[in-house]
Amino acid sequence: MGRKKEVKKPDKGGKTGRSARPRRAFEIRKKPEEFFVVKLEDMTETGLAVGKLSGHFVVFVQGGIPGEKVRIRLTERRKTHGLGHVVEVLESSEDRIDPSCPHFPECGSCSWQMLRYSAQLKFKQQFVAKAFRDNGLPEDRINPIVGMTIPWYFRNRGIYPLKRVGDKVFMGFYMRGTHRIIDVRECPVQYPMLVKVANGFRKLVSEEPISIYNEERNWGKLRYFIVRGSKRLNEILVVLVTRMQAVSRKFAEKIAALDERIVGVAENINPHKTNVIYGLTTRKALGRDYYMERILDKSFRVSAPSFFQTNIDQAEKLIMEIRANMGRKYRLLVDAYSGVGLFSITLADMAEKVVGVEESISSHTDSLANRDINDQMNVEFVRGRAEDYLETSNPDVVIVDPPRKGLGDRGLSSVLAASPEVLFYISCNPFSFARDASVLIKNGYQLVFATPYDFFPQTHHVELLSKFVKAGRQ
Repeated sequence: MGRKKEVKKPDKGGKTGRSARPRRAFEIRKKPEEFFVVKLEDMTETGLAVGKLSGHFVVFVQGGIPGEKVRIRLTERRKTHGLGHVVEVLESSEDRIDPSCPHFPECGSCSWQMLRYSAQLKFKQQFVAKAFRDNGLPEDRINPIVGMTIPWYFRNRGIYPLKRVGDKVFMGFYMRGTHRIIDVRECPVQYPMLVKVANGFRKLVSEEPISIYNEERNWGKLRYFIVRGSKRLNEILVVLVTRMQAVSRKFAEKIAALDERIVGVAENINPHKTNVIYGLTTRKALGRDYYMERILDKSFRVSAPSFFQTNIDQAEKLIMEIRANMGRKYRLLVDAYSGVGLFSITLADMAEKVVGVEESISSHTDSLANRDINDQMNVEFVRGRAEDYLETSNPDVVIVDPPRKGLGDRGLSSVLAASPEVLFYISCNPFSFARDASVLIKNGYQLVFATPYDFFPQTHHVELLSKFVKAGRQ
C-alpha cells in the first residue's frame, strides 16, 4: 500500500530544502498489518465506534464500544480518517457481552452481537435524537424506542449466496466489506425452521450436478438460495435464483422433501452480470410460488420476489400505533409504496376508501390477491409510481414507506401537492427522514410524534414511525 513518506530534516533556519512545512504529529503507513491502541469515545449511526490516534486522527472501529480501550488493526487510511476493527479488548465496557453466534464477527449480517441489547436500544435512540438535532427538529417529539422482548429469531427471510470449491459448497453470508462467503450453519436472528432448511439444502446441492455461479467468470447456473416463511402459519417458500433455467421437477421434489412445511419451490431467473439479486422472471418449479402470512387477523400472500417486512412482530406493533393515532375515519387514505398491501388492508376500516400504489409487478399482483383474500371491497390497488398518483389525488391521509434514501425532492413535492390532512411517514433511515421532515415542516406541517422501532436487533439499523398534520386542518 506504499511507503511512509520521507520527511526531510530541517536546516538551521527551520526549513527543508524547498519550503517550510509543519510535520504532522501523527503519520501512519498504509500497511494493513499495523496495530494501534485506542480509547473509544462515541458511536456513529453506522454502528462503528469512534476513537482518535495521537489525539487527532479519527478512526472508525468495527466491533468496539464507547468507553473501551482496544487494540485495533488499521485496515484503511484516508485523508481525514482511518478504518479498523478490534483485535483485542484491553479495557472492556460493561455493555460488552459474548456473542450468541459462532460466525460473529466474520459474518457481515450482524454488527452488534457483542453489545448488550439495552445498550443497542440506547444507541438507536441517540441516533434518532442526533438526526433531529442536525436538522433542527423538535427532540421532544421523539418517543421511547419500541424494542423486542426476545431480540432473536425474528427474521422471516434468509438470502444465501453460494460458491463451490472442489466437492465443498459454501453457503452463507458475505464477510463484511468483501465478497467472501462465510459458510453459515447457525443464525440466531433467523427463524430456526429456515436455518434447518438452508442446512439441508447445502448438503443436497453438494451432491447434485447443478453448477454454481462464478461471478468473476460469469459462468454457472445457481446464484442464490433464498428461504422465506411464516412461523405463525408454518409455511416455508424456497426460491432458487439462477442465471438460466436449471431447476428440474425432480430437484424441486428433493428440496420439498427437506421439510414438511415447504409449500413451494420457485425459480427466479437473473441472466445479468449484476449484484442485484432478483431477475424479472419467476416460475413455479413445484407447489406454490408464494407463502401465506397472518398479521392482525388479516392474511397476506407473499410471492418469491415481493417485498415484505422481515420482522413481523414489530411490524404488527407499528400498525397498531398507526391505528391508535388515526383519530377518526377518513374519506380517502393513500398508501404510497404499498408493497403487497400490508398497510392498506390492515387500515381498510379506517377510511371510506383506500388506494395502494406500488410500482413492482410482483408486489402489485400480490396486493390484488390479498384484497380478495381479505374481502376488502373499499381497497383499490394501482400499479405505478406513487409520486405520479399523489400529484393527481386529493387524499385526507397519506402513508409513505420509502426506501432508505427517503422521499427525495420528487417524493416530497408529490406529498406537498397532494396536501393531505395527515401524513404517516415510516422510515428505515432517521437521517434521510429528518432531512425530509424539515422540508415538510417548512411547508406547513407539524410533527406530532416520532417513535423509533427496533426491527433489526443485533444491527445498528432503526425504523421510525412518525405522524405529521397539516397546520390549521386538525
